[in-house]
Amino acid sequence: PALVTLLSSGVTPSQARNTPDGGFQPAGERRTPAPPPGRVILEALWRIMATRDLATAEHALRVQRLAVAVAQEIGLGDGVIAAVNAAAPLHDIGKLAIPDSLLPRPGPLSREEYEIVQQHAGIGAEILSGIEGGAPLAEIVRHHHENWDGSGYPDNLRGQAIPMGARVLAVVDCYDALTSERPYRQPLEHTRALSLIVEARGSMYEPELVDAFVRVIQGSTTADAGLPRDFSGSHPYQRPPLRVV
Repeated sequence: PALVTLLSSGVTPSQARNTPDGGFQPAGERRTPAPPPGRVILEALWRIMATRDLATAEHALRVQRLAVAVAQEIGLGDGVIAAVNAAAPLHDIGKLAIPDSLLPRPGPLSREEYEIVQQHAGIGAEILSGIEGGAPLAEIVRHHHENWDGSGYPDNLRGQAIPMGARVLAVVDCYDALTSERPYRQPLEHTRALSLIVEARGSMYEPELVDAFVRVIQGSTTADAGLPRDFSGSHPYQRPPLRVV
């Protein structure tokens, strides 16, 4: 069965105690049925990630919210949307196995170090594949750094061979990474980040998904997410070093 997390509408674990499906209710209130074991494990994994690196965990929730909006925009089926919704908060869970000396480093990584960081996609997939009902999530997490032209990792998949959920996640993950502060660079303005996404249309990202992403960003779908509604201006810029892992 599809695993749907309590985080689908940007609800944080601390807020979940009063939600019907959050599983955290004050003492004395009538309890709802316990959530499936698989979902409990997913929620626990997100909490572990937040304890180690809150910025990465919050990034994952932003990615989740926008990825679901894009998936809905292009009319994906309920099963795919549910898988995207459940996989997005944990798409970087494999980074728990990456040494702390690499991820927060402000300077550049060597080729060997970058290859170690890239392992997080496969590690995350291995973690999720061991959970009941987690196979669709593992597939998305493993391939969310694949590129439309086959230049991504870990398996150099291209085009339609990349799982649809992973294609959606790739676009949104890059956008949020570019607009978030990282140890190795300052956040880009939304217009510049969007320009980079559009520039990568047909190379890194599926053209139809980029078009849908632009519509979502510019429309009312993401108004509640605090994202700007208009990126129509042209803004020349110096291309920043793209390190999205």
